[in-house]
Amino acid sequence: MKTNTTWVGETGTDSMLQQCARQPRFWPALYGLSIFALLSFAGSRLLVDADTLWHIAAGKWMLANLAVPATDPFSFSFHGAKWVPHEWLAEVILAASHAWLGWAGPVLVTALAATITLTVLLRFLLRYIEPLHAFSGTLLTFLTLAQHLVARPHAMAWPLMVIWTTHLVLAREQGKRPSLWVLLVMLAWANLHGSFLLGIGLAVALAAEAVLTEKQPVQSAKAWAPFVAGTVVAGLMTPHGVDGLLFPFHVSGMSYTLSVIGEWKAPDFRLVQPIELWLGFVLFGALYFGFRLPAMRIMMCFGLVHLALIAARYAELLGLLAPLLLMPSVGPQLRAAIRPEIRLRLSSPVLRTLTALCLALFMSSIVLLARGIQHDHRRIQPREAVSAAMAAGGAGPVFNSYNFGGYLIFSGIPPLIDGRADLYGDAFVRRYMKAYSGDAEVLQAMFDEYQIRWAVLEPASPASKWIHGLPGWRKVHEDDVAVAYVRER
Repeated sequence: MKTNTTWVGETGTDSMLQQCARQPRFWPALYGLSIFALLSFAGSRLLVDADTLWHIAAGKWMLANLAVPATDPFSFSFHGAKWVPHEWLAEVILAASHAWLGWAGPVLVTALAATITLTVLLRFLLRYIEPLHAFSGTLLTFLTLAQHLVARPHAMAWPLMVIWTTHLVLAREQGKRPSLWVLLVMLAWANLHGSFLLGIGLAVALAAEAVLTEKQPVQSAKAWAPFVAGTVVAGLMTPHGVDGLLFPFHVSGMSYTLSVIGEWKAPDFRLVQPIELWLGFVLFGALYFGFRLPAMRIMMCFGLVHLALIAARYAELLGLLAPLLLMPSVGPQLRAAIRPEIRLRLSSPVLRTLTALCLALFMSSIVLLARGIQHDHRRIQPREAVSAAMAAGGAGPVFNSYNFGGYLIFSGIPPLIDGRADLYGDAFVRRYMKAYSGDAEVLQAMFDEYQIRWAVLEPASPASKWIHGLPGWRKVHEDDVAVAYVRER
């Protein structure tokens, strides 16, 4: 009986092996279509982050003013203070997509960025390992991305991160300097997201590896030096210049703020974490097969593991970059360790069926996006509370929950605080958190200093209970999302 799916070993016919070798060319394309469709169907799940709202508002401001702000135009507490919008290009893209397609726009941009990222990674892995292992590797990567897969600038930096690292690693494999055109990737990356500093670090590390391991270190240094210098120059070619380059160091120095914002906290291993699964699979493979790796690559991966363990949001860096750095060494060893070599061969009818299904999913997702997506995450959009406060005369300075700041900016209302913790600084965030936690002395001082006229907070917040007992304040709305108070005039 003829079957459509066959497993072929090394003893298979030449024609079978040739067909098997050809089929992986189609798989990244089919994989990409499927990933894009699935993320598009996820739709509003990509809009759960409160920061998406102020990113879009910032992009709209830039499009309206045809400029990148150097000072804060949004809050009342820090209005006019120095601000480094290091993600300005991503914010413009988000705003333009939202203006064009509504909420389907940011979903489209994010789904496309994640699709390109995983497809490029899969194509790279297929250079070195069998498709089954390559798909498994991208699945592990996806797990590290999933918890941070939202419509924000960092997701748009992922494709550039992978493309950049891929070209640098391939250049090392070929024993040459990366092409200078790759510097355009760094230029775009530097204007999209502050993680470009990691790209500069990778260029320096791989250049050092070339100098330390090549037979002609002087020639290697001369070859890589212009590229590394060009990388730094490209990183400086932003509206912020040196400030953009120093921005990641500024954020990393905000110790208190990083300790209270969820994505900057260390992973909680009392629950199963994606990084735990990733490390478990990698360690099992390394110990079972006994892989030998270059010292510099091991050190680079140790650095990525360190980042992933100090902040949950850095797990994605390990998931994206470690396979690119390790696979040129791991791939040949993995192929040699698995005997007999097993390959999946799909017959033409099965391949045509899979192609049709992927295309159908893709077209369905396009129709879904064209029909529009509703942003129905009430948790970060206190619409009813804000409307009630406005109707009751709420105006002027507001005391708001941190997670409501993005919605206020998006609605044209200056907040006390929002997700731009880098603007407010460690001292102000600490003071605000004391007030929000119900410290009566700090709350009273902030109310007096900023002349607070109304408030919109989570119902269970300690600050709301303090306001409830203040004379001259009236509760005008309460639901499961927010409670609003207005000060009587």
